[in-house]
This record gives sequence, structure tokens and C-alpha cells, in this order.
Amino acid sequence: MTPEIARQVRRWRVEEECSWRVIAALADQTWATDTRGNQLFGEDLCRESALVLGEDPNDDAWN
Repeated sequence: MTPEIARQVRRWRVEEECSWRVIAALADQTWATDTRGNQLFGEDLCRESALVLGEDPNDDAWN
């Protein structure tokens, strides 16, 4: 997880208010992951992104 990826995930989740499933699908398209939009992957991606950015993954913005 790079800060650049974390910032992109934050944009999707916090600014665009995408669901975890949509974030997983966007990650699949953007970084050639193969999760088929798996919601749990999207949730994990958000949690790790928040931590990389020094934010609380349980904050309302991330949930």
C-alpha cells in the first residue's frame, strides 16, 4: 500500500462516498486486481488506506 493508492481510495470512499463493493470494483479496474468487486476486499482496502494516511479507519468518513 503506497500513500498514492491510499489517497485514491480515500477519494473514492470519503469524497465520492463509494461503497466497499464499488471501491473493490474500481480497484480491479485501476490496478488490475481480481476481486470481482468483493466487498470485504473493499473494506480492507479502506481500513489500510486510512491507517497509511494516519487517519482513524473507524471514523464516520470511512464508514
